[in-house]
Amino acid sequence: MGGMLALAACGGRGADKGEESAATSGFRGVLTDPPREKPDFTLTDFNGAPFNFRQATAGKVTLLFFGYTHCPDICPLHVANIAAVLKKLPFEARDAIQFVFVTTDPARDTPERLKEWLGNFDPKFIGLRGTEEEVNRILYTLRMPPIQKDTAPAGSTEYLVGHAAQVLAFGIDGKSRLEYPFGIRQEDWTHDLPKLARGELPTGVQPSGPGAVDLKPTGSPDDVPTVAIRVAAALVPQPASTTEGALYLVLRNAATEDTLIAVSSEAVKAAEMHETMPGDHQTMGHMMPVKEVVVKAGETLQFTPGGRHVMLMGFTRRPEIGETIPVRLRFRRAGEVVLAANVVSYADLERMLAAAVTSLGQ
Repeated sequence: MGGMLALAACGGRGADKGEESAATSGFRGVLTDPPREKPDFTLTDFNGAPFNFRQATAGKVTLLFFGYTHCPDICPLHVANIAAVLKKLPFEARDAIQFVFVTTDPARDTPERLKEWLGNFDPKFIGLRGTEEEVNRILYTLRMPPIQKDTAPAGSTEYLVGHAAQVLAFGIDGKSRLEYPFGIRQEDWTHDLPKLARGELPTGVQPSGPGAVDLKPTGSPDDVPTVAIRVAAALVPQPASTTEGALYLVLRNAATEDTLIAVSSEAVKAAEMHETMPGDHQTMGHMMPVKEVVVKAGETLQFTPGGRHVMLMGFTRRPEIGETIPVRLRFRRAGEVVLAANVVSYADLERMLAAAVTSLGQ
């Protein structure tokens, strides 16, 4: 991918904490004011059939998400969290909810890829395709930013796509009063989805954005000898394809200030450190390549979803949950740290990262 990557792989509108209110909506999603009307558009589904969004989802709670399957970070985590919660709901509630994914990358997201990628999360999820112009018109009607594609050499299939990262929730009445930005956890979906399925509506104003979501660490402290660089977690959520994935880390520098200068793995063709810079209500976050990361003395460094992460490109094969992937971290002072990253499900990722932080005493 080389060069400067000016756009977020999954950039989204950030929430302004200054606009938070003490009142509660009864829901954990962000209140949308005024409510959005369910858009009336027709795109092609992954089976090649026309899909009229308003008609095909009438009478159902509809979760609408714009993303792309080559996204290494936010898209698969959003989709996996929703899928994990839906599987645990009673049949009546699950049957009342439909998830619709609209690709922002029609050039690479063929019908076959869309169907396979979504099927890895939930075969009942619907994938839709249209031209970039068609999708941008839909985004405009929903007051959401347009697709922003990273510039890439002619003929290259390696590029990033900037897009809004929130999931819109349309109630049974066809109006969206809530949206779910990145940072919403499974416990929040578990709280809200049954209420939406029962036809409940939000009231008041909800504190908005990832900052309003409390991810409580689990687990207990761990007694281990102090070393210069202690890696508490190295996790690779099982990628939906072999083209890209992500590595997340939690580590502690117990020595003097050091710098992480490279990450590599024999399991992929390339590994690159990236960092997502948050956006605001009008602009999308931007994901930039990072050549090195300074780790201060005593600092706990976290590579987490939606922030700093390692993008893994070109797996030799799709790894299975429970396997490990060899990873090499190269530090300027400490030298090379060789470890085995655990392949886990996206549904377990955030809990395991939180437990790793707890194990370091924070």
